[in-house]
Amino acid sequence: MKETPMLRTLPRGALAFAAMLLLSAAHAEYPDKAIRFLSLSAAGSSLDAMARVVGKELGDELKQPIVVEDKPGGTGAVGMAVAKNSPADGYTLVTATGSTSFMMADPASDYKPADFIFLRGLQAEASAVAVAKDSPFHAMKELVEAMRKTPEKINVGGFAAAGFHQYVFYRLQQAAKFKNVWVPFDGGNQAVSALLGKHIDAAIITPSSALGQLKNGDIRLLGISTDRRDNYFPDVPTFKEQGYDVTEMLWRGVMVKAGTPPEVLKTLNTALDRMEARAEWKKFQTNNLQSPMGLTMEQMQKHVQDEVASRRKFLQEIKVLKQ
Repeated sequence: MKETPMLRTLPRGALAFAAMLLLSAAHAEYPDKAIRFLSLSAAGSSLDAMARVVGKELGDELKQPIVVEDKPGGTGAVGMAVAKNSPADGYTLVTATGSTSFMMADPASDYKPADFIFLRGLQAEASAVAVAKDSPFHAMKELVEAMRKTPEKINVGGFAAAGFHQYVFYRLQQAAKFKNVWVPFDGGNQAVSALLGKHIDAAIITPSSALGQLKNGDIRLLGISTDRRDNYFPDVPTFKEQGYDVTEMLWRGVMVKAGTPPEVLKTLNTALDRMEARAEWKKFQTNNLQSPMGLTMEQMQKHVQDEVASRRKFLQEIKVLKQ
C-alpha cells in the first residue's frame, strides 16, 4: 500500500504529543498535590505537636494540604525507612531531632546524614529532670544521693533508648558519679504518663512534653540543661549551678530524602522562611516554650554531621556500637 501524507504524519504527531505531555509533567510546578509529613514520634508528643502545626502553617504557604502521619519506633528508624523508600521529590517530609543524630551515630545503623537533607531546625529546647508533685525529691542533690545509695530502687526514664535524653542522663551520671539504668519510652508524653502512674521515680524530658502537668502542678522540675536560667523557667536551677556541668539542647526540625531537586528545596526553604515569620507560628513557639534555632540548610547539615561524630563516644561507652 502506498504511504500517504496522513500515515507519514501520524507517528510524528503522536510522538510530538507524547513529548509535549512529558515536558509539561517535567515542568509541573512543585507542589501540585498533597504532601505527607512523617512524624517520628508517638501521637501527642512534642514532636508530633510541632509536625501538626508545621503541616497546617507550611501547607498554607505552599497552597497544598500536608498530611501528618505518625511513625514512631526505633528512635525514628520506622519512619525513616518509609522516607528512604519514597521518591526524592519533596512530597515526603520527615521530622528530625537531636535523637536522629544518635541513631545515625551507630555505624550499624541503616542511615547516615548524607541520606537526608536537613532543611531547617525549627525548635530548640532544653532537657530537664522531672518528678511527680508528691515525690520525696525536692532538689537534684536529693535524687542523686538516692541513686548513689540505692540505685536499684530508683527508676529513671524518658524518650528513646540511646537518644538525647539518655545522653543527658549519662552526662549527669558522669558529673554526679552515680550509676543507674535507663527506662526508654516511645514518646516523651509516655514517659510523663509513667511518671504520674508511679512506674518511674523521675523522668528526663523536654518541658513541652508536660506543659499541662507543669502548669497544674502535677509535675515539678528539679533541674534544667540550659547554660543559664531558662527564660521560660526562671525558678528552675540549671544543672550547672547545682554542681553538675551538663549543658545540652534538643532541636526539632524537618528533613527530606537526599536527591530532592534543588528547585524543590528552594521552594520548601522559602515557604519555611515565610512560615517562621507568621504570627501563628511565633505564638505556637512561645506557648510551647520553644526557641528558634536560626541555622540555614547548609549549617543544619554540618550541625547534624558534627552531632553524629560527637555522639559516637557515648554510644560506645554504653555498648550500643557494634565492635
